[in-house]
Amino acid sequence: MSGSTATGTITRSARAPMRIAATVSREAHPTHGSFPPTPPAIGSQPMPESVAEGLRALVVDDEEVVRSVVVEVLEGMGFATGPAQSLAEARQQMAAAGYDFLVVDKNLPDGSGLSLIREFGARNLDVQIVVMSGYATLSSAVDALQAGVADYVVKPFDLADFRARLQRAVEGLKLRRANRSLLSELQTKNAILEGLATRDPLTGLDNHASFQESVRKEIARGRRHGASCALVLASVDRFRDINKSLGFSGGDALLRSLGGFLHRNCRVSDLPAYLGGGDVMARFGGDTFALLLPETDRTGAATRAETLRRMLEGAELGTGLPRITVSIGVASFPEHAQEAEALIGAAFISMEAAKQAGRNRLICWSRELSQGGRLDAAQVRHEADKLGALDRSIRERAFRAVYQPIVDLAARSELAWEALARPTDPGFGSIVDALGAAERGGQVPALGRVLREIQVAAIGQLPAEKLLFLNVHPFEFLVADGIEKEAALQPWTKRIVLELTEAAEVSNFERARDRVAALRAAGFRIAVDDLGSGYSSLNSLALLEPDFVKLDMAMVRGISQGGRAARLIKHILEYCRGEGMRAICEGIETEEELRVVQELGVPLVQGYLLAHPGPAFPRAAVARIGPAR
Repeated sequence: MSGSTATGTITRSARAPMRIAATVSREAHPTHGSFPPTPPAIGSQPMPESVAEGLRALVVDDEEVVRSVVVEVLEGMGFATGPAQSLAEARQQMAAAGYDFLVVDKNLPDGSGLSLIREFGARNLDVQIVVMSGYATLSSAVDALQAGVADYVVKPFDLADFRARLQRAVEGLKLRRANRSLLSELQTKNAILEGLATRDPLTGLDNHASFQESVRKEIARGRRHGASCALVLASVDRFRDINKSLGFSGGDALLRSLGGFLHRNCRVSDLPAYLGGGDVMARFGGDTFALLLPETDRTGAATRAETLRRMLEGAELGTGLPRITVSIGVASFPEHAQEAEALIGAAFISMEAAKQAGRNRLICWSRELSQGGRLDAAQVRHEADKLGALDRSIRERAFRAVYQPIVDLAARSELAWEALARPTDPGFGSIVDALGAAERGGQVPALGRVLREIQVAAIGQLPAEKLLFLNVHPFEFLVADGIEKEAALQPWTKRIVLELTEAAEVSNFERARDRVAALRAAGFRIAVDDLGSGYSSLNSLALLEPDFVKLDMAMVRGISQGGRAARLIKHILEYCRGEGMRAICEGIETEEELRVVQELGVPLVQGYLLAHPGPAFPRAAVARIGPAR
């Protein structure tokens, strides 16, 4: 590549070395206007105003004379310049120092200058680019412009025209950067204005109006997608007394600090519960704060709220500020309300019930709490008593374990025992009663952990080949690093089967499958409980791929050979055999039920006919099992 230049024009002759002529005749460039007979040399010509002061330019061309001319022009415009003669050298220089401007030859020894331009585009670099080419075609010009260049200069070029093109490119770069700066400033100011409209000025959380709109939007989204959401309202206990003690400025300081605490500590990742994302926190009014939890049911919201209550109970909010407690109300969509106003009203009534019940507690909404728009004092006391009994039972471990055998029909012996629990506190009539209180009080993980510790304590009495089934609530099942980290279970993971209760309630099967994989990796086996004829139940079987499948006792009750239930069980058994799962028919209470399921080929059974739940470990009445057919 080579060429020749005159003072006003750079020309290119094939394979001739580049040189700069000091003079050019007027006739040589009749279309360029009138020139003085002997123009001054390039270095002595007047340069345009230093429009590029503070900018850096890289010149990439394999011909030294062209590079020198372009560098001289750019420096005359105020650029700090750097030369490169190849793509490789250009990449090195760009990596070593930032450049604002790039003048590059299209045809270089180690590739096309357009490839360098595309690399800059992929990296989103803020560089203005001018391409030069001595072999220009329409297609190459289109390629360059599509790659985002500011200008495409054809060699030979007129120096005055070249300077003008470069100046326009510099102005374009400055304009683009100024526009970007203005846009950023506009976005910042819009955010400030939006914050003034949607944020509480004292705490920085959402304000009342913005929060109500968020609740309406989330409920509408839940209707479209069949998703749940929950609302938590928390009021500072005895805030009026705090205001009297600290003054209004001190009360404001406490609320401001509390808002910061909620903002720092109410993220999903900070709490030991699997919940949906996209939470909205707000100062609902006065000393009341609100938390909107998308894709969260009552149990998840209550667990989240109870964790928050306990955190605040021991929190230091700031120097000179008193410790506080909060009373919390929880309501969920669609279980408790169908509209935003009704959901907020339900959470507010629950919060008032928590205050009336003694403060520093959580109460979930139920229709029994309010009669005619007023709190039912008797029902509030009843709920408070239940939650008090739950706290006491967990603290004192007031449960006893009982076990029921699961029998292998072919071997006519016990394969495993299912661990069950019986509450000993008079506040509960059954474990179902205690579990309901735990769901409403946000203590499912705490209750489950205590029950498993009590139930697994006797596993050492079992023969080494026998298994122990432990029931797990769906909420606990989905908690990452939960059950597998429990110290009481870790020595026995190879012999424990985790039985997922209410599997049909699991909606996030992707998450559930991840948890199944994690629990299996820890050594546990998995069972799905109460498999029935519903779609969601059968769907859980296909997606979770458990080791054991427990058939709903409603399918077994009154079963007869040839009936619909028998045919369904037969199909489920065929599927389980094909997938390597073992089916268990529970709830066997009559010899006829045992006979039918045995004839259908059910491998494992459990029920009162063979053994009632009892202390560790009752033997099954295997004599009742008929001969194999």
